[in-house]
Amino acid sequence: MLNNAIIAPALLPFQELEQAVWKKDLCAGCRGCITVCPANTLAYDQKLERPYQITPCIDCKACLEACPRIPLNMEKLPPDVLGPYIQMKSVRAKAGNSRYQNGGAVTALLKAALQEELVDRAVVMGVDRWDLNAYPCIIEDAEGLERAAGSKYTTNGILEAMRGIIKDESIRSVALVGTPCTVQAIGLLRKSSNEYAERLAHKVRFLIGLFCFESFDSSLIPEVARRLSVPSWRIAKMNAGEGKLTVTLRSGEVRALPLSSLTDFVRPGCFKCNDFTSRLADVSVGSVGSAHGSSALIVRTPEGAGLLEIAEENGLIEATGGVDVAAIEKVGKLKLKKNGL
Repeated sequence: MLNNAIIAPALLPFQELEQAVWKKDLCAGCRGCITVCPANTLAYDQKLERPYQITPCIDCKACLEACPRIPLNMEKLPPDVLGPYIQMKSVRAKAGNSRYQNGGAVTALLKAALQEELVDRAVVMGVDRWDLNAYPCIIEDAEGLERAAGSKYTTNGILEAMRGIIKDESIRSVALVGTPCTVQAIGLLRKSSNEYAERLAHKVRFLIGLFCFESFDSSLIPEVARRLSVPSWRIAKMNAGEGKLTVTLRSGEVRALPLSSLTDFVRPGCFKCNDFTSRLADVSVGSVGSAHGSSALIVRTPEGAGLLEIAEENGLIEATGGVDVAAIEKVGKLKLKKNGL
């Protein structure tokens, strides 16, 4: 007797992502799937805030290995707010810069990595000082780090800078700074045996994760400028924390907007994020739990511990105790509750 049941064709990897993640507004916007793809199958739609297909898929499945929002991958993450760690420190850079956010700890760590030739490049987000649009930067020296210093809240597309680095044999290793979704993507690739995943992950020697409650789409900057009645180029820096977006103008004047009034500008995928402290990083850095002008630093791996030690030995960073662990856990749990997780 013939079986007349219709067998649905197997989905290609990008189609699996489309059905399970993109169409459900779960996409983190990390671009991990785009970056790891050897066939350049995907591009990113800035308006829809998700990838889309542009060339034929070769069915290598690397994109599935990278995506932090596939349910199976989300289950691989540590279950608690803090995640695994070796030690916690309150840290700040010994040298100052008006653009530094909470003590400039990330810049100090990156300087140590470049000065000691532990990596060939640092991969960070820079910003156009005229319209404040953020973009990925590949940094070679301390001067470049100083120019790129400061937090950016309107994109997490840092991984796209890795596409060229993967192919560049002269760049053996990098230090990369990212938000939790970016860190999750690299963390997943580090655990993967997929040959294309390994090719990307092996380039990242130091993975520095940022504490992140939520990020915003690019329309945030024009809206902030409108509400403050200033052109975007007059904004020197912004800092999100304690329920408000604090904006420092070039004149030194400090203004603030309640974060609750900016909910419409939060990226859709942020509402399903289950990670506040970048739990798969080598070191995680954020302002919560530290003294004013410093950052809380969570050392998670021997690589992270070594980088901190070298930065201290080189006189670039000052590390002490006194991290308020309960404060970090409180904000992390608040994020989970807000996102219904």
